[in-house]
Amino acid sequence: MLSEMIVARPDFQTVFGNLERSVATSFLSNDASNALDVTASKHLLRYADVLSHSNDPRHRELAYTTIALLREYDAAVGLGDELSDRVLAIAEAVLVQLGNFPGISTLQKGVGSRYALPLSRGTLRIAKEVLQRTNKGDAILTDTQYAITEKMRGEDYFSFSGPTSLGKSFIIKDALYDIVRRDELNDHCVVVLVPTKALIGQTAADLRRLLAEVPEVNVATYPSLPKLLRQKYRRTIFVLTPERLLRYLANPVRDIDYLVVDEAQKVIAKNDARSSLYYHAIVEATRRFATKLLFASPSIENPELFLELFGKASNGALTVRERTVAQQRYFVDLVAKKQYYFSGLDATSQEMEQAPTETNVVDLVLTRSGDRKAIIYINGSLKSAEFAMRLAAKRPVVANDKVDELIKHVRDYVHKDYFLGSTLSRGVAFHHGKMPQEVRERVEEEFSDPESPIQFVVCTSTLLEGVNLPAKNIFVLSDKHGNSSFTKIDFENLAGRAGRLTYDFSGNVVCVREEANRWADTTRALIPRAEPAKAESFLVSPPSNRKKDYTDIARILRGEALPGTPSVDQQRSVEQYASILTLHQIDNQQTPLRSHFLDKVQGGRDLLKKAAASVVVPADVLRRSPNILSEYQGKVWLELTEDAAEPLVADDADLDDVQTFLKALRRLSGLYGWRHTEVSGTDPLMPRNADAEGWDRRLYYWALLMRGWVRGDPISRVISSSIAYYSRTGWITYRDYSREESLVREPFDRNSAKHINLIIEWTLRDIEGGLRFRIIGYLQNFFDVSVAAQGRASSGLNVATLVEYGTADPRAVQLQEVGFGRPVAAELLTDHLDALSFSAVDELEGFDHEKVLTSTELSDEARAEIENIMVKIDVEVAG
Repeated sequence: MLSEMIVARPDFQTVFGNLERSVATSFLSNDASNALDVTASKHLLRYADVLSHSNDPRHRELAYTTIALLREYDAAVGLGDELSDRVLAIAEAVLVQLGNFPGISTLQKGVGSRYALPLSRGTLRIAKEVLQRTNKGDAILTDTQYAITEKMRGEDYFSFSGPTSLGKSFIIKDALYDIVRRDELNDHCVVVLVPTKALIGQTAADLRRLLAEVPEVNVATYPSLPKLLRQKYRRTIFVLTPERLLRYLANPVRDIDYLVVDEAQKVIAKNDARSSLYYHAIVEATRRFATKLLFASPSIENPELFLELFGKASNGALTVRERTVAQQRYFVDLVAKKQYYFSGLDATSQEMEQAPTETNVVDLVLTRSGDRKAIIYINGSLKSAEFAMRLAAKRPVVANDKVDELIKHVRDYVHKDYFLGSTLSRGVAFHHGKMPQEVRERVEEEFSDPESPIQFVVCTSTLLEGVNLPAKNIFVLSDKHGNSSFTKIDFENLAGRAGRLTYDFSGNVVCVREEANRWADTTRALIPRAEPAKAESFLVSPPSNRKKDYTDIARILRGEALPGTPSVDQQRSVEQYASILTLHQIDNQQTPLRSHFLDKVQGGRDLLKKAAASVVVPADVLRRSPNILSEYQGKVWLELTEDAAEPLVADDADLDDVQTFLKALRRLSGLYGWRHTEVSGTDPLMPRNADAEGWDRRLYYWALLMRGWVRGDPISRVISSSIAYYSRTGWITYRDYSREESLVREPFDRNSAKHINLIIEWTLRDIEGGLRFRIIGYLQNFFDVSVAAQGRASSGLNVATLVEYGTADPRAVQLQEVGFGRPVAAELLTDHLDALSFSAVDELEGFDHEKVLTSTELSDEARAEIENIMVKIDVEVAG
């Protein structure tokens, strides 16, 4: 084959290698002295044109990479007018052949189409523009995207994987646009499953913009559907986490016709306790409804695994390897004073002649980024703020009205001394999943604007979970995700953010070693490009000799300890699978989990029968909370079935009294064994080995936080309350790894920006991770058990609902369920109550959003949310 011959030719390898080295030298060492041979470069262009005709994705990618590298070299060093024009002409022909229409748009920005394509190539372009148009008709699919949509057509169960730059979300949105316009979805729904709450807002906003001209459909983000939405829209897309999907399944208002699982690798993630919840939620949805399934995942070799996981035929699966953005990958070792680039031909590392000139990572990020946008990955929310401050300290102040407005919003919304306000003033942001959604989304919007002076954003693992923040450069400063080292899938998902499809031909991934204990050989081996990794799950075709996953579940069912020293996530994952397996036994479900367990565990059938018989709570209660061991739920059931049992919080309880919440938390901590279940792992709820006084002091802290949040205090007031708590206790304890003794305990100083920001980050973490993730699970389970044991009338307030929405006002809950954020819901009730109508039981029945939008007093945040959620475009008027 001609393409194989070209790739094997020594002259191609030499010229391509020289081009790679020249681009690497220019980028890493700012050295423009490596001149390209003009004749050789013209030969390379001809090779690229031939390679673009190949059906082999490696050859097609080499064609694109050649064009991208030449464009990169031209921008950094200069090719000369003649060769630069020739690159432009050949590039358009290659991109047409590859069907990379976003690349063509990027190529023509500012110059237009200056060259006539050959007739055959021009005809091909016209044909693809007609054939590969999206369902909405406003964009053209690339060849690989089109291949996926064609393979997907007619499949009830489909799973695909590809590089992050493929545009998986774009493909999903195109499919959804087609699905929701069908009458068969009337009074039914689609669920889009996302890994974390941090992704809900961005996904929902994108879908609302996509469907603005489809009058029959709305996008919901909570597991309930207010009367107003049910009456106004006959079709719904829910964007939910696994936990929220389980809540929806407890009382579904519409049948689920389609379940779309983005970032599907989370379903099988090792050392992640939530993977079992993913699995359980999907099993439950398919058990209840005839749900069609769509899985999308980063580059893996075997996406059919997700279909096999749920007992579906595996023919509806496709892996694509072709990237729509080229990437150069680098490793800069500031410890050993060496730097490397990785070849696109054979993925080998090539050491640069020049050592890095920078002595620290801040200078490296600044000098290598130039004036282009950059993302810096760092492991940990506190570390992200600290690094952003270091970066901002070396940057000039930016003058921009939109940035000034964002800074004011951050300081008003969070705290006047929040480090984010300081870093934004110098063009640097930080971003993590525990930030308030409203602030996080404003940061994303500002950074994504090409005209914004916000050039740098320091991110945590929210990037791995699918938050869409692409940039020209990504600097990876850690080889860990939480307490675990990167997997190949993790790293590829992160690295795939380098290069923005409609702005760049290529992106740079720069892995930086600044500490001796980072980037060992095992994680360094992840950096070069590689074939898609094979995904594995103990639930699908486990080898005959692999029994540990199932024998561990058996140990939990017997009440035995797991061998060795499992991590908290490993322990919780096994416990959750034990609960899920017990449910499959109770329901007599024939699932891979149950069948493999019976096959792998001697005496497994009797053990399962015994486990199922020991469950005293109703199965539907256990079904909603498999993350809480059935023995603890059984203790709650036994207490609540006694004659004198009281609700956790009575209907007439004083929610302004911190003792109301302290009493509830004391009861929960005893019933659910918090001294065993909540004292270990990352950011535990409670202190290990605390005496009675220390234990109660920590419960009091949670009670204070819960009271402020439930009564609707703004975030800034909740944070001020936390600061006041530390002022009263007089001491602050934190980790500082730059000190010989890393655990620091010192007098709390209200005038210390560091102390204040530690408390800000802890409070944000505790609201999202502690209160609205861990504690809410216990609150909801207690309420579910109470309703089952005593009936709704005797169960008191559902405190979990108050914590979820951060309010005790049922009208505010209704507005949030429509899709409004907590602050906007409060603003509407305070300033625009006359535009809202509620029933006698506070159910939202009407909202005159057009009247509200005419108000000059309306905040920008409220205006943006109303327009995104409520305004549908009149297609005829819009043209």
